[in-house]
Formats: sequence, structure tokens, C-alpha cells
Amino acid sequence: MLSIVIPVYNEEDNVRPLFEKIQTVCETIGDAYEILFVDDGSEDETFNLLSELCKQEPQLVVIRFEKNAGQTAAMAAGFEFARGERIISMDGDLQNDPIDMPRLLEKLDEGYDLVCGWRKNRQDKFLTRRVPSIIANWIIGKVTGVPIHDNGCSLKAYRASIIKQVPLYGEMHRFIPAMATVVGARIAEIVVSHHPRRFGKSKYGLGRIWRVMFDIIAFKLIISVFTSSPKPQNPKNLWNRLSNALFNPKQRAFRAAAVLSLPFFVLGRILFGAANAAALSCLGLAISLLILGGLTENKIRQANQTSAVSGKLAHFFIFGCKRRPIRFLGPIGVMSLMLGGLFFMLRMTTFGTIGHGLSPILIATGILVFCFGVFGELIAFANAKHVKDYAVETILSTNNEGTCRE
Repeated sequence: MLSIVIPVYNEEDNVRPLFEKIQTVCETIGDAYEILFVDDGSEDETFNLLSELCKQEPQLVVIRFEKNAGQTAAMAAGFEFARGERIISMDGDLQNDPIDMPRLLEKLDEGYDLVCGWRKNRQDKFLTRRVPSIIANWIIGKVTGVPIHDNGCSLKAYRASIIKQVPLYGEMHRFIPAMATVVGARIAEIVVSHHPRRFGKSKYGLGRIWRVMFDIIAFKLIISVFTSSPKPQNPKNLWNRLSNALFNPKQRAFRAAAVLSLPFFVLGRILFGAANAAALSCLGLAISLLILGGLTENKIRQANQTSAVSGKLAHFFIFGCKRRPIRFLGPIGVMSLMLGGLFFMLRMTTFGTIGHGLSPILIATGILVFCFGVFGELIAFANAKHVKDYAVETILSTNNEGTCRE
């Protein structure tokens, strides 16, 4: 069976024509199929229209959330309830074209686990949508090592066995290609059509740029820690034993913290002769990063061994920070870092005495708070399987007698 997943939010003018287009293309494919619309708490007539349509169409499944939970949660719910061995996702605004679905499936059948659509001729506003997207995609490719032209395109094809293993939350749908590498997915990309929006309005704007930049840093560490890598063979001598320890998946978070702390240990030792605030701040930051790495390792192990979120620290990152600690703590860290830099530049002025002591403390605190948020993302990701970001209110489908049932 083929499953098509479409998250929708206030798309009352788009759902019926989109369903009809998808249905037409699916009939040409020839496989059994289902079309899942996930209504993310729409406030217009979207759900009522889908409910009426469900009474007429046996292939339609309608999932409605109790309240708006975001596109990532809607996609996660669609993937969870999808019964197909192959899954296609797309937006509900008619900008993605269902006519590209057969080409996505053909590429998937060449041996790939994920095929991404590339809106090469994207029909969106140039300055507010296309330019930020081009820059972000280039940075994501360089940082994550997954050179996809269009991470934000929702039109993708997946093997269900792969995408159901990828935890999705907190706007992570934009990073599906990078996150899929955690489970060893083989990824391809093809050019797809893109149309201007005819009805409704876009749910995204320039305000998300800073969040994406924070996300890129967090996801790079997630991929580095959770992606499997080959272990050295024949650990008989000291070098191989050391390499084996470094590449031990259970120690990667601590190793990352150790790498981050090393330059601060060195800098602190160089400055230690003066025993000033800068030296103490560097040494304190280095020690704090090592402690943070050890705590993160412990919480990741706990997450793998239990079936529920355990510990106050994990609860803080997951519930207090809504599973995105980098977005909560990152701006605080950056502001502290900038304030410390400002005091450093003013050290020769009237504020010099105050700035001389506060500057290194603020800079060290900013770096530590930022790293606390990044490492919190590791703990949130490790506990992803224990938490759901959505609550389903209604599921509608048509039974064999042609009756729409809940």
C-alpha cells in the first residue's frame, strides 16, 4: 500500500482540489493507496469539509488534533498512522504537485530510503522566502554533510520502515534528510514542480531564520553523537585501544564536551600566572563543560534503558523547554556573550575597572549556557520516543460498507 500524508492548517479552499488531484495520480500508479489528511487544529472549515469528503471516499483518512501542534507534529502523526510500505508527504496548499509522485516512487525503488523534492523553480517571494532558504540549505549541507538543495520541501517519498524510526518534534521536519542519516537512510533528490499559492496564506516568514541557525548547530551535534560509525579493528596496541574508546558510541557526548573544553583548559593555563578573572573563567568553563558532557552521557543511557522520561534535568529540557532547549537557552547565551564582548571593548574607558572583571565572566557564562542548550538537545532527542507532541481528537475513515466512522 502507498500512503500519502498531508498536514493541513486552515486550508479550507485547498483540501478538496488537492484530494482530487492526488486521487487522479494514484489511480494511474495502480497500487492500493490511502490519503491521510492531518488537521492541525484548524479554525476554519477545513475539518468539516474533510469530514464530508470522508463520507464519499473510502481511501480518505482524516486525523484531527485537539489543538494546533505544528507541522512537524502533524507529519509525525501521519507517519505513525500510515499503513503503507511507502509513504509520500506533501504540503496542503496546492504548491506541491501530486503529478511528481510517480517519479519520486520510481527513484525510491532504485534502492533509496528517502527521496527529497527540489523546488528548483520555486514560486515564492524572492527576498523573504527564496534567499533565506538558499542560504540555510547551503549551511545545512556544509554542517551536516547531507548536500540537499531543498530541505524545506515537504514533497518527499520514504520507506516506512525508515521514516518511522526518525523522531520528529519541534519543527524538525525541515531537517528530515539530515536526521534520517541517524538511522542509516540512503538519500536521493529529484527536481519537482512548484506552484504559487492561490488560496490562504503562508504560515512562515523571516522570523524563523534565527531559530533555524540554532537548530543547525544542535542537529550537527545530534548527528555526530547518534549516527553509527565503524569501529577500529584489532584493538591490540595502545593506539587502537585509544581509537576504540574515542569512537565508542556511548562516549560521544562526553568526547564532544572534552573537545570543546580543551581550548579553554589551554587558555586558562596560559593566563593562570596572573590568577585573574579571565584565567579562572576559562578553567571554570572547561571543567563545567566536562561535567555537562558526563551528565549528558548519563541521561542518554537512562533514556535507552527506561520507557519513560526520568530525572529533573530531562524533564526540564523536554517539558520546561518544550523539547527545544537550544531555542530557550541559546538566545540567553548569545546575549551574555555579546554583553561580555561589549564590556571587553569598553575596558579602556570609565567602565574599564568593572569591564575588566565582568567581561570574561559574562563571556564564559554565555558559552556555557549556549552549550547547556545544545547538550540539552541530545537529551531531548534521546527521550523522543517517550513523548508525543500532539493529542488526536478524532480519526475518520470509511469502512467497507461505505460508512464514515470515527
